[in-house]
Parts: sequence; C-alpha cells; structure tokens
Amino acid sequence: MEPMYTKMLIAVLLLPVILISGIYLRKRSRPYNNILFSVHKIVAVILIIFALLVLRNFLRNTSTDGLIIYLAISTAVLLLFSFITGALQSFERPPPLTIVIIHKVSSYLMFICLPLSFILQYNM
Repeated sequence: MEPMYTKMLIAVLLLPVILISGIYLRKRSRPYNNILFSVHKIVAVILIIFALLVLRNFLRNTSTDGLIIYLAISTAVLLLFSFITGALQSFERPPPLTIVIIHKVSSYLMFICLPLSFILQYNM
C-alpha cells in the first residue's frame, strides 16, 4: 500500500471519531469533559495534518480539471474554519451563535468534501 493511500485512509477513519466526540460534547453542557475534549482536539489536529498532506500531494501531482482542484482547496479551507471555530468554542465563556453555526456548517461540509476529494483523487 502506498504511503499517500495510507495517510488518506487514516484521515477518513478519523472522521467518525471526531464526529461522535463532537456530537457528544455538543449534547453535554459546559464545562466540557477535559479528556474527551482533548481527544476531540488532538484527533482533529491529526486529521488536518493527514488531510493537508494528501491534498498537497494531490495538488502537486494533478493536471486534471479545475473542479477537483477547487474541491481540494475548499476542503482545506473548511478544515481550517472548522478548527478555528472549534478552538474559539473551547474558551470558558460561550461563543457567539455565529461561531457555533460556522463550526457546525464547516464541519458537516468538511465531512462531505474530505472523503469526496479523496475518492476523486484516487479514481483519476
């Protein structure tokens, strides 16, 4: 198995961990469970690293149509939005509603775009 495929597989397998821990944290009130919140953040950072490595490799080696490149860049931006808004939610005071909405929307879109961009990347 080639290294980029392994990184892509790890990134996709981390998605359910982030989703389940994020939903659990959302259902619980503040203060968050420190262990679960830390796991959620660490797994998110690992996912971002693996996803960006795969997407960077893809953008470096691609000469295909612009839609796939647009999807890869959009996925990277969604990962960044999701991470930043998640970090803003970790402060002691509750974040503004716009931050919560941006986090939800960017997270759900990222869960669609990330696997889709990997699928398109390896089917080309």
